[in-house]
Amino acid sequence: MGEEGPVGEPSRRRGGLSGLMRMGVLGFLVVASTVATVFPVSAASGIGIFVGYADSVRANPTNFPTPWEGSPNTIFEGCPSTLACTFDAGAVQVVNNTGAVVTVNAVAVHVGSCTFAGWPSALLPNGGSLVITQTSPVAGEACSGPDQLDSSDIGILPKCAPDGIVPVVDVTINGATTSYADSGQVLNTGGIDYGACVGNESIQWTKIGSTPCRGSLLGLAPPSQTHGVGTTASVTATFTNSCAQPLQNVSVQFQVLSGPNTGRTGSGTTDSSGQATFSYTGTLTGTDTLRASVTNVIGTLISNLVTVTWVAFAPGGGAFVISDLRDINGHGVYWWGAQWWKNDHLSSGLAPASFKGYENGNPSPWCGQTWTTRPGNSSKTPRTVGGYMAVIVASHIVKRGPVISGDIVHIVLVHTNPGYGPNPGHPGTGTIVATLC
Repeated sequence: MGEEGPVGEPSRRRGGLSGLMRMGVLGFLVVASTVATVFPVSAASGIGIFVGYADSVRANPTNFPTPWEGSPNTIFEGCPSTLACTFDAGAVQVVNNTGAVVTVNAVAVHVGSCTFAGWPSALLPNGGSLVITQTSPVAGEACSGPDQLDSSDIGILPKCAPDGIVPVVDVTINGATTSYADSGQVLNTGGIDYGACVGNESIQWTKIGSTPCRGSLLGLAPPSQTHGVGTTASVTATFTNSCAQPLQNVSVQFQVLSGPNTGRTGSGTTDSSGQATFSYTGTLTGTDTLRASVTNVIGTLISNLVTVTWVAFAPGGGAFVISDLRDINGHGVYWWGAQWWKNDHLSSGLAPASFKGYENGNPSPWCGQTWTTRPGNSSKTPRTVGGYMAVIVASHIVKRGPVISGDIVHIVLVHTNPGYGPNPGHPGTGTIVATLC
């Protein structure tokens, strides 16, 4: 496998497997046809054509085409995982982002004088992928698709000198055939027998017409973020090939490796931008370390590490407040005390004199929300506070009867000074060290 062999020799493995594959996929089509309506669509409108090369003989998970069999929203017409499959084959992926269900009537791959064809038609839902590749469990060099698709070994003489052959892929969608030139020579690995001349032949999915993008990139962002306990943090994984072309319908796993939320996990499926998002709510203070991973039939790809820091508001619930005019990083603030209304002038005017700087009507405050409390220290302020504390920034505070309410324009992190007490005669002060939202 992976070396020059006779082109066009008859396949001795074409019988049972191809028939089974056709029966299975046709069964799927019968069911799908009862629930889907097919609309006419241009092959060039929202249809993406990708080419790749699958080599499981010389395994490399970074290069192996992903999505593959078992991936979300993916119809796979190749050797099934129920068999012991050895892949040494080109592959074509059709991605449907037209907004409608389409019929992929046929896919044919032409390499020199050899044509690989015969995969069954498929109804492809919007957002779905169709992957065609070798259907035989044992890779061979016969020109006999769909059983074989060893497109790297066609017409190579000598096998380590580029032969100049440009493969062509014909894709028929809703009865209209479009021909795509694989000008980057992905399907025939640069016009040489890459396996024999260089090594692993796998090439990650590459937009047809581009030069081969062999590897994969899995990034996780943002690198760091800070949130209040009880709120929600989100991280986004981006999965692309080594040319930064997004790869759709890939399952991404997320895990909190360390920190107060150790063991939390989640999963997502990449969209047309190659992105998947994981969100979770923090329940304890501290810093979580997270990573993402993508697993294919060869192995697992790991992302960079990112952190989420969780900070507390006032102990026991509720939060202290400062005015928007005092919201300056590095500056001192007065967040509790009898003279709050004098020390924290608001952009909208003075706060009620009965407000002392603490609210307890919002269990998990965050930017854009509101809060309520009662006058003075009747709102059961905490006995002590920590060295660092998330604090609300308000621009508008009013009193109606016994209820005081305000807005949340920002949340800041404050390094507290000694001296605080639950009695308004013991002011709470500190310095803003960060803006959380």
